[in-house]
Amino acid sequence: MGERKESIWSFPYVVLMGVNLFQSMAAFMTNTTLPVYADALGATPSMVGVIVSSFSITALLCRPFAGPAFDSFSRKRLLMASQLVICSCMFLYGVVGSLEGLVAVRLAHGVGIGCSGPLAMSLVSEFLPESKFASGISIYALAQSFAQVVGPAAGLYLVDAIGFSPSYFLASGCILVAVCGVALIREPFRERLPYRLKLDRMFAPEAVGKGVALMLLATSFSCMGAYVVLYGYSVGVESMGAFFVVYAICLLGTRPLFGSLADRFGAPRMLIVGIAFFAASYLALSLADSLPAFMVAAVLGSAGFGCCGPLLQSEALASVPPSRRGAASNTAFTGLDLGMLIGPLAGGTIVENLTPVLGSQPEAYSLMWVAMLVPAAGALAVILRFRKNAERETKIG
Repeated sequence: MGERKESIWSFPYVVLMGVNLFQSMAAFMTNTTLPVYADALGATPSMVGVIVSSFSITALLCRPFAGPAFDSFSRKRLLMASQLVICSCMFLYGVVGSLEGLVAVRLAHGVGIGCSGPLAMSLVSEFLPESKFASGISIYALAQSFAQVVGPAAGLYLVDAIGFSPSYFLASGCILVAVCGVALIREPFRERLPYRLKLDRMFAPEAVGKGVALMLLATSFSCMGAYVVLYGYSVGVESMGAFFVVYAICLLGTRPLFGSLADRFGAPRMLIVGIAFFAASYLALSLADSLPAFMVAAVLGSAGFGCCGPLLQSEALASVPPSRRGAASNTAFTGLDLGMLIGPLAGGTIVENLTPVLGSQPEAYSLMWVAMLVPAAGALAVILRFRKNAERETKIG
């Protein structure tokens, strides 16, 4: 009798993919239009960076306290609570009408984001077989790809059609749908650890390398999210919603492909390939001055971050037993939050300081994309290091 093939597909897994779709839809609608909203309110490039990245401050501050809770209490209930915080903040974006108000709401938003991401990832991991872990996480992340197909372009379209406030109210409604989805699943039994504010309960040492690599990649990636629309507008490209559509459509192929290849050949090898595509996308952005050129950058970027993001997260989760996956997920998302904080601030500062020197904002943006190759190179160095360590442990074993 042949071995029974394990499958990733189950009712909770499918529901959680749907939840991921709706919360990602709201996130991409908001993240794409928020820099444009801040610019319309008179923000400088560096102020845009402050507004976009300020959520990372509160997300990082809450992680040491939230991390142990992920492994001690119901992940389902904590996820619903964090999503309700995000829902409220989406609504408030449509109410405030000042830069100070946007920063205040963005800081509150960070508390919800700081908990929602790692909770959703650790919860979905409970429904995956070990043999299909990398591909399961990569396919789960496809929901974000579908959201990227619709979210950014829909956000920009809605802002033009009905204005900023109604668009954010619709994003709030998407989060409510996600909350209802989480309520449908039954959380599986697992060993729950007592709530203690200890370092190894807040973060997983085994996942630190993956978190550092994610931080470096997110530094570059967050600049794309914060400034690519404004950069496109500055060089006379109006249809920037198409950039996100192409980016997301390509993710539909790259994420499951690299997840499957990682299960077969190992994640470290695939991560090196992903870094190469990631770096090429920023070189393409630095030269982009037309819509087709932006499309090339989108294709390369989707292969790069579409490979590296899910694989680094799955590697972080796989490095610990199920009872500690909340801490591992918290570690990975801490890296993401740090990158999301550093990237827009660094990018905005570069553009603002280089514009007077170069006499052209588009040229300043172009050099900013080149500067974002430095974090990518750092991520490659980290990945090569833990690949070498993994090979050494295999030989010893």
